[in-house]
Amino acid sequence: MKEVAKYLIKVDAEFKDGRIVPEIPYEEVMRLVNEPNIVIIKTGIPQELLNGAIEATRAWSAETPLADAPDTFRNNQHKHRLHIAKIQQAPQLFHDHTFDDMDGMKPEYRQDLLPVFDPLRQFWNSLTGNEEEFGFQEGKAYFHPQITHYPMGGSFFGRHWHPLHPQQVGQILALNQYGQEYHSGGTGYVINDTIVETEGHQDRGDLILFRYDLPHWVSPSSFADRFSWDDPAGRWVAILPFYNPWGTPADKDEPQGWKTKIKTAKNESTEAAA
Repeated sequence: MKEVAKYLIKVDAEFKDGRIVPEIPYEEVMRLVNEPNIVIIKTGIPQELLNGAIEATRAWSAETPLADAPDTFRNNQHKHRLHIAKIQQAPQLFHDHTFDDMDGMKPEYRQDLLPVFDPLRQFWNSLTGNEEEFGFQEGKAYFHPQITHYPMGGSFFGRHWHPLHPQQVGQILALNQYGQEYHSGGTGYVINDTIVETEGHQDRGDLILFRYDLPHWVSPSSFADRFSWDDPAGRWVAILPFYNPWGTPADKDEPQGWKTKIKTAKNESTEAAA
């Protein structure tokens, strides 16, 4: 474990039998996240698995028409996100791929996506003390596997935030390498009035962990590059949200007062159970 910058900590891990096993106990990882810090787990997930997830996503999207209707949260779809979120007024420009019906995927795609998403599922369960599986749950929170492509030439995701529960801890897995497949763009956060940028700190296979209610954003990719939806160059990440799409959305007002209001993981768990 090493602090590489203020509020930015890297933790080594081993990828063993399809599971991410950190060098410190899961409870300690969660404590660091809730202090709060941005924790980068060096997962050790093999490059071929990460590449496989990108290639499967690209092949699937090539044969699947772009969606333009409102999200159903029950199907597999991909969209060019190009709008401003109504509640938080966060502008967006990225290519979104969501796999809410993993069982409905063709086997050749599912077999390349699950080796990336299943370790994330198991790791999140270990961090939060849950035993959740993939699949739609009526009226309840469930996993929403998602792969996002931020093309070169100006893609971004404006400053926004989420309710802390039920997700508790956000996960962003780097599928490709900064400085090789892309050279600009990264996720930034605000902790105790301090800007924490992860650009240049996250390598292929690294998993960023963060308190889910921290204000955060994805910085624009360089405008020096020509933008194209069809060019695979750019940042590719896998995330695994766990939420009820019909539940209470994030408040329109940004969370404030971290210096006095931040709580430990133990206190948060006690309040959630009450």
